[in-house]
Amino acid sequence: MQIIPIAAEHRERVNRILWEEWRCPPSVSRGRAIDTTNLRGFLCMENGELWGLATYCIGGDACELVTLNSFHENRGIGTLLVRAVAEEAKARGCKKLWLITTNDDTNAMRFYQKKGFSLIALHVNAIEASRRLKPTIPLTGMDGIPILHELEFEMRL
Repeated sequence: MQIIPIAAEHRERVNRILWEEWRCPPSVSRGRAIDTTNLRGFLCMENGELWGLATYCIGGDACELVTLNSFHENRGIGTLLVRAVAEEAKARGCKKLWLITTNDDTNAMRFYQKKGFSLIALHVNAIEASRRLKPTIPLTGMDGIPILHELEFEMRL
C-alpha cells in the first residue's frame, strides 16, 4: 500500500467520494462548517486502486482529522492514514491531532482509542446545532442509534 498526498489531479474524485460518503461539503465540527473541497489529505493506493482517504485541516498548533475512509476494512488502511496525518501535523508544528465523531459510531470510538486517541469531551446535543449548518445529517445512525452528540478525541503529538 502506498500513502500519497491528495494532489490536484485527485481532487474531483476525492470530492465525489466525500459527497457520497459524508454528504460533504460541508463537514460540520464543533459548530462550524468546513468546506471539504480543498482540504489537504492523503490517499491510500494499492495497484492503482483507491483503498482509503483522509482529510485534515490545521489551525494554530492543532490539526483536525476531518474525514477518514477505508474501503477495505481490517487491512490497516485507517491506521496508515491516521499515521500519515499525524506525521504531517507534527512536521507542521502541531501539538495535537483531534477529531469529532458522533455518538452512534461505536466502531470509530474503538478504532481511535486503539490508535492512541483519548476521549476528551462529550458535547451533549451538539448535533442539533450541526443540523442547522448541515440539514443532511440523519436523525438515526449506525445500529439504529439516534445521532445526538459529538465526541471529541485527541492525540498529543
